[in-house]
Amino acid sequence: MSYIYADFTDFSPSKCINYHPLGNYITPMSNHPAVATDIKHLAAINNIAFIKYEQGDKETAIQKWQQAIKINSQSAESLLALAVALYAKGEQQQAYQLAETALKLNKNFADFHVMKKHFWGESMITDAQKMLSTPKMKNLLSQLP
Repeated sequence: MSYIYADFTDFSPSKCINYHPLGNYITPMSNHPAVATDIKHLAAINNIAFIKYEQGDKETAIQKWQQAIKINSQSAESLLALAVALYAKGEQQQAYQLAETALKLNKNFADFHVMKKHFWGESMITDAQKMLSTPKMKNLLSQLP
């Protein structure tokens, strides 16, 4: 695993997002305990979930996205990420419901360029492509304004 280092003079949990672009993953809580302990910071929780997913720890990622949704049930990114993870796990019914909610909030997250811009990793994007290419999801996307 490659690690990158970002020198922040004014560290905040949301800046940990800058740690894992282009597949260079780092577990933020190992270098910045504030991220791990700030359980109410949505961006930090999402970031940890994306890293865990890319590392293959999908169960922890699912738990983190569930935690993020408890903080903000209107977070389209958290909802769609959880939907993708559940779909990959074989829980299609719940995945479709979450994806529908997420995409009604913000259909832009169905765009893979948006996913990359938000630092979704390769595994996550691949799994999202599988879910979003199903007839049910294509139908939903065609009906959204």
